[in-house]
Amino acid sequence: MLGLITLFYLLNGISYIHSQSITSDEGSFYNYAVRYLKGQPDRVSPRGDNSKMPVAALNTIPRIVEQVLQPGKQKSDMGVTDMMRGRYITLFFSVFIILLVFIWASELYGKPAGLFAAFLFSFCPNNMAAATLVTTDSYAVFFLLLSIYFLWKFCTTGQHKAFILLSVVTGLSQLVKQSLFHLYILIPFLITVYFLINRDKRTAGSWIKLAVLFLAINLFIINAGYYFHHSFMRLGDYHFMSRLFQSVQSFFPSSLPMPFPQPFVDGLDMAKYYDQIGGGIDQVSSFGKVTILGTSITGGGVWYYYFVSLLFKTPISYLLFLAAAIGCLYKFNSKNKFFKNEFFLLLPVIYFLVLMSFFYQTQCGIRHMLFIYPFLFIFSSVIIRYAHSVLAKATIATASLFLIISVLSYFRNYYPYTNELIADKKNAYKYVGAANLDFMHGQLFFNDYLQQHPEVKWVPAKPEAGTFLITVEDYMDIWNRHQFDWINKFKPVGHVAHCGLLIQVTPEDLKKAGN
Repeated sequence: MLGLITLFYLLNGISYIHSQSITSDEGSFYNYAVRYLKGQPDRVSPRGDNSKMPVAALNTIPRIVEQVLQPGKQKSDMGVTDMMRGRYITLFFSVFIILLVFIWASELYGKPAGLFAAFLFSFCPNNMAAATLVTTDSYAVFFLLLSIYFLWKFCTTGQHKAFILLSVVTGLSQLVKQSLFHLYILIPFLITVYFLINRDKRTAGSWIKLAVLFLAINLFIINAGYYFHHSFMRLGDYHFMSRLFQSVQSFFPSSLPMPFPQPFVDGLDMAKYYDQIGGGIDQVSSFGKVTILGTSITGGGVWYYYFVSLLFKTPISYLLFLAAAIGCLYKFNSKNKFFKNEFFLLLPVIYFLVLMSFFYQTQCGIRHMLFIYPFLFIFSSVIIRYAHSVLAKATIATASLFLIISVLSYFRNYYPYTNELIADKKNAYKYVGAANLDFMHGQLFFNDYLQQHPEVKWVPAKPEAGTFLITVEDYMDIWNRHQFDWINKFKPVGHVAHCGLLIQVTPEDLKKAGN
């Protein structure tokens, strides 16, 4: 059964890959990966390189193989075919997430629950949208889940092997996504709470030895991952951009050597800087303005952004399974069992929800919260253990069928998925904003539509009558360029691939609007 789930997942992903045009981030990820492989891990363009990580080098494997087979081959397509083929690496790598979800859920609740959790993950539209791109989101999902899995193993078994694996995976996580730097906060917190409740018998000396081992492994991996490039550079020699890092620099002695490679530190600083200035400032910000529930914010964010995104972009069946799992937890679990098992699944979810909602302004789509889904799927699989009655089993089967129908209604176009709480999809932008619908991925859909509907044209810069197509990003003007302000006076009459809007303008409409 696991093989069938994985096979469907891969076939679904392969069909998805070539339906998506190159997105807004993939070019810069691939460009950094190429430079990294040439031994140049520096972040030469803060706006473009701030979030790019060494793991993206994996996506160059198809081009490397091609170059070995055909030495000296040159291309003139701006890297499009290389990125398209590089997407396959992300997709096949994401299969490891399915396997890990299956393993952890099986160990907690039994093999049937493991299969159910794997099924839930394989149909997650938000995951599929990321698992077929040259970005680091899908890699981050795996490494966060694996880190917490080995942490759970260490805490519940005390095995030193699990601790070493935890140390290695945490170090590798720092080469994957900068938000995983928070593992250095999350892991000590989880360990402290767990062992305070379970009264650990280790001495302070043994904990110090473990901490030294953990730090040594992590420092080596991080430095090696960036080729030891300018490692141990003096703090005073850095040119920080963010207020946070500037304040740290002013507090400590300038002669203090930093035990990290420069590109690693620069990346954290740049990411913090662009979060600090917020989105929507053209030619300055690294992402567009925040749009959610009809609100547009330049240079800031709203605390409810990810809560709303999760509400409307998570399939309803997932929400029902989660609610049922919470009910099972309340009815059948004990405090002791919770802190040995579910504590490790739910605390990372709560931590990142609070962190990203209240302490970050980088709110540019649910893809930044993807890594919480596997934890929720594993937790939700507990309902299989307690589904003894015919009614319970029939309810789970019905909800699962509804999940399949809902998700596959977006076949080959999962990025702009919204659930049935939004009935009229042409108005989805009013609820979830631009970044949750449009990643510049829909150009191929637009080309096909315009070819089949010659009466429809791209929206012009100046007012005129006709039927026009405009991307959600341009309609919501996420960069405040005011190129198409005139058409904002008119409401969409339809959508193209959920990320483009159709607007009809008559001569009478123009007169009424004063154009």
